[in-house]
Amino acid sequence: MPRDIRIITPAYEAISFVISACMSRTSRQTRRDFAGCAVGKRRKLSVVPYVARDMAKELVRSVQVASEGQAVAPEEIAGKIEAILLGIDEATAFNLASHSTEEKGEVIELIIDQVRAMMLSDYTVTEIEKEPEPPKEVEGNGWQSFESIKSHEKPQYKWRHTWADRSGNDFVGYKDGACIGRVFKLDYTTQSKKWFWLVEHMPLERPERESRSAGWEWSAREAACRAEKCFDAIMRLNGKQA
Repeated sequence: MPRDIRIITPAYEAISFVISACMSRTSRQTRRDFAGCAVGKRRKLSVVPYVARDMAKELVRSVQVASEGQAVAPEEIAGKIEAILLGIDEATAFNLASHSTEEKGEVIELIIDQVRAMMLSDYTVTEIEKEPEPPKEVEGNGWQSFESIKSHEKPQYKWRHTWADRSGNDFVGYKDGACIGRVFKLDYTTQSKKWFWLVEHMPLERPERESRSAGWEWSAREAACRAEKCFDAIMRLNGKQA
């Protein structure tokens, strides 16, 4: 199947989608065998059970089909689909192998209408219920909750694009004209949702760095605030006024 329609598509639409997909993926030779080389001539109806079984299998995979509270076997549904296919008149069947997309589409729409009507009249058809997936754990960046950047916090220093002649997701921060750090995104990697930050160009000969000097945040604002905080912390650690 081109996509898994369980859960995301109402049962009525799911039936139509499955039938259309099954007919569309049927090989050209199978359609030719069903259509014949001319109206009513040299048809190979031995392909009908194959088409019917394939369609029934996909229907019970995509929707719940029940009769009097009991699940219906795909073999039963296949038998009824087979009868519908065999009941299509020869002139209409011949158009299934037509080079005209419109003529072929009309035959497929007829099959969709008839199979869908049979399914909804003979059975109780409902969507497949799926247990909700547990929420994905939010990836942490190593900071405690009380250390997180608050929503109202804004960068205190000046930040501008790393390259003056271009825009993009790369910024350098300055305090009193000196560079303190950088924040950037790696758009071409699996980490593209993160903003990385780093503290650099410390005005110290051999700085003590008990505070972190690199990491990531979820936004440019948070990353810039984090870089500033860590720069200030390193400066205080070395007895310098931040």
